[in-house]
Amino acid sequence: MISHELKLVTTNVFRRLGTTLGIIAAWIIGIMLIGATFELVIDHKFDSYLISLQGIPGTLPAFFNIGLIAYFLIDSYSDFKWAIQNGISRKTLWNGRLIAAIVATVGIWIVDELLTLFNHPITSWASMGVNLLLLLTAALTAQMIGNGFGLLNRTWKWIVGIGLPVAFILLLVGIARVLVSLGGFQYNFWFGPDSPLVNMLNSEITWWIFWGIYIVIVLLISKFFSDRMQLRRD
Repeated sequence: MISHELKLVTTNVFRRLGTTLGIIAAWIIGIMLIGATFELVIDHKFDSYLISLQGIPGTLPAFFNIGLIAYFLIDSYSDFKWAIQNGISRKTLWNGRLIAAIVATVGIWIVDELLTLFNHPITSWASMGVNLLLLLTAALTAQMIGNGFGLLNRTWKWIVGIGLPVAFILLLVGIARVLVSLGGFQYNFWFGPDSPLVNMLNSEITWWIFWGIYIVIVLLISKFFSDRMQLRRD
């Protein structure tokens, strides 16, 4: 049985996320309509105008996905502050936002797939499932990062927001240099076409295991951040 507080949290997330997606859709449709109408006035080609209008639905899925990820990345602290002001516990907030993230992801995925039909038919159920998992992974990762940023004041948000991407890029450069420096026997054994590592990565089961471990880690870190969030004056 879902408690009243849990319903409040999920309803609040759906309301705010729905408003965000509605604004995004209105802007995108408005901009594309203005652009298509401007071309019609100049070229007087009504067929091209209709083609431009037909392309609007297929453009929206990418922006809906961005809006979903951006919401859980940016509004974690706002949701926390709203919950505390309404006497809702951190545990209920965490559970409600997690449920909302999963349900909203599935809902947006369904809308994305339906809108994509305006551009091309369904390719395969497997590719649709992969799209769902990628979108869900991105939403949960954004929620984890957003909860982490919710612990920081404005100054530290800038420091971490700039420092982490730079550190990640430096890490990738370091890994690339190590791989390039490997030669001869080491390369053939660890990274050659018949190496154990390559054989393991070619297995579909390996990637499912990696994905499951990643999701568990993301959820644990996200809850850790959520449980330690505090009200701030900045």
